[in-house]
Amino acid sequence: MATTVKLISSGSPVRPTMVEDVRVSFCATNLNTVDRLPRSLASVAGLGNALGVPFEVVVADGPSHDGARVLLEERARSNPEFRLVAHSERNRGYGRRRAFEASSGTTIVPFDTSIEYNPSYAAILRSYLHLGTERMLFSEICALRRRTVVAVGGWRDLIGGEDIDLYARVVSQFGVIAYPMPLADSQSRALPAFERQMRYVRGTFLARMRRIYAVQRDQLIGSNFRVRDLMGFNRRKPIGRRAALRAFFTLAAAGARLRPIRPFVLDRNNYLYFREALLDSILRGDWRALGAEGPPPRLLLTDDETVYLERASRRWSEYTHAEPPILGRK
Repeated sequence: MATTVKLISSGSPVRPTMVEDVRVSFCATNLNTVDRLPRSLASVAGLGNALGVPFEVVVADGPSHDGARVLLEERARSNPEFRLVAHSERNRGYGRRRAFEASSGTTIVPFDTSIEYNPSYAAILRSYLHLGTERMLFSEICALRRRTVVAVGGWRDLIGGEDIDLYARVVSQFGVIAYPMPLADSQSRALPAFERQMRYVRGTFLARMRRIYAVQRDQLIGSNFRVRDLMGFNRRKPIGRRAALRAFFTLAAAGARLRPIRPFVLDRNNYLYFREALLDSILRGDWRALGAEGPPPRLLLTDDETVYLERASRRWSEYTHAEPPILGRK
């Protein structure tokens, strides 16, 4: 049974007390998701209808060939609050950017067209709108103020790592309210990132390998990783596998240095900065400002992430000994 998250109130539901021009834009990039797209769009429409403010849905579709483009075109013709941006690039960052540029909302809610979102997330989004803060919301569905996205330069045309690249920039300037929920229908459990990326590939084994290389190259840029960081995620792999991975990561790092898009540089790599910012927000209890009643926040990590953070984070012991626990296993 899915866990319900609701707003705490004394009688009537909490409603946003905002000026009339507040508008929410649900923005996504898409390619070849016809098997999941209808359910995803229906769930997003359900979230929008529950917010009590005007909303739109904007989807930037790459060259889908599985019927998704036809479905999106029909939706755009029949629904004035749905906008399709058709393009020919197989680039997630490019699609995110095009969807954002075509949107008009004062709050941006990025979503994934392969995910069916829990209706409970509407309560979190509605409360976030009510707060009026410029801090980013990080939960099973995220939200950012349009002004903050513009202020840091928006999404960049990265094939992989496009979200961490943007989120690290936004959080470093405006902060974050973290409320990750350990629900059984979380995004990572519903469809792994690798499978989502492979929807952008057509053709041979070689084409898939090129895509994996491009994703890894751009993740190095988006997260400002070094080869040693990537090896840190793989410390427990067999020696032979580690040697092969080091060669692959080194090749990807060489490609990253040739890209005109340069990493955003903080005092830590962007992945580590963002993960620690989320955990610090949970420790501070920022999520209580959302007035949500439900499971306490818990950031779910893979075993590889835990292996890396054990050594990379100077505050790991503080996070692992927090009460109640703020970490969980994917």
